[in-house]
Amino acid sequence: MNKVFNRSNIELFGIIFYTGILFVVAGLVSLDSGLSGLILLCLGICAGGIFLYFQYGFASGWRNFLENGNSSALVAHFSLAALCAAVFIPAELWGIDATGSFAPISISLFIGSFIFGIGMQLANGCGSGVLFSFGAGSGRMMIALPFFIVGSVIGSLILPWALSAGSFDQYIIGKDLSTGWRAIFNIMLLGLAASSFYIWGKAQGQTISKGLITGTLIIALLCVSIFIFSGHPWGITFGFTLWGAKLFNSLGVPISEFTFWTWSGPGKALEESVLANTSSVMNVGMIIGAGIVASVSGQLKKTFWPAQGQLLAAAFGGLLMGIGARLAFGCNIGAFLAGTASGSLHGWIWFVMAISGSWIGIKVRPYFGFKNG
Repeated sequence: MNKVFNRSNIELFGIIFYTGILFVVAGLVSLDSGLSGLILLCLGICAGGIFLYFQYGFASGWRNFLENGNSSALVAHFSLAALCAAVFIPAELWGIDATGSFAPISISLFIGSFIFGIGMQLANGCGSGVLFSFGAGSGRMMIALPFFIVGSVIGSLILPWALSAGSFDQYIIGKDLSTGWRAIFNIMLLGLAASSFYIWGKAQGQTISKGLITGTLIIALLCVSIFIFSGHPWGITFGFTLWGAKLFNSLGVPISEFTFWTWSGPGKALEESVLANTSSVMNVGMIIGAGIVASVSGQLKKTFWPAQGQLLAAAFGGLLMGIGARLAFGCNIGAFLAGTASGSLHGWIWFVMAISGSWIGIKVRPYFGFKNG
């Protein structure tokens, strides 16, 4: 009886549960932001399902490179950025009313991306990884996500002070070139990075799987669609910050009085519904999409509750990612991918510091019961 429940009924329950949540959320989104909100919700649902189906993660891929020298994931990630750059940078030439993702070169960027790298190896997932794994029923992510949210709020309180400690203007790579040539120059840089990691892997007998190639192409189309419909590149972690701020606000904490929340963008988001914010509604969609795919494919029944040490790592990792993402203006998606694909130097710095932090995180993992390699 228990065996039947564990295998069949869990899948059926998951399908019913996530479908029910989908209809409720879709109804609320349509009332809040109409068709545009529903489109973003659908894109989020697609993102959750696609990322889960292809297991398109950053944390595990970077760990595989640092531990085993397997560069496949890095080839895919830089190729993805190059494909997005072909649309993001020359958006005006394509007739798209959207702008790229840019951030200042600051001390907070260096520190935040570094601790984010540590956190994503301890939690075993990045911003997107936490979401689609949470939707698929991962016990580890059920711990990591709440701490990610809390850390994001803490990061929002620290960021203004961190910026005052040392910050320079945004730096656009190829800023003196025409739009078309700037796009070509940045695509070449991203292509060079992808090619270098590919040559590295090929020299060691590695190959890029068809699934990884297919997933990269589909996710590139997804990122471009989000760019077109939202007016800016995809970002994940501000949604977490907003969720936490709303929660603390409801508990009587005067969040709106803190400097970060007096800025026009965050202040406006705090006043509006959580379903009016692009990052927030897409995050909800991503959880739903991953949950539906996990239920249909049977992955939901394969989840397990990790050991205590790994749960502690998930909590600590989630907290570090939350703080780090806010200090560094985003995660692998919102800072690295969106930044490099927009031709912003901060995206490249984010990558260097985050992968350095990942190396530290890998060294720390065994103390929490993980087996590296």
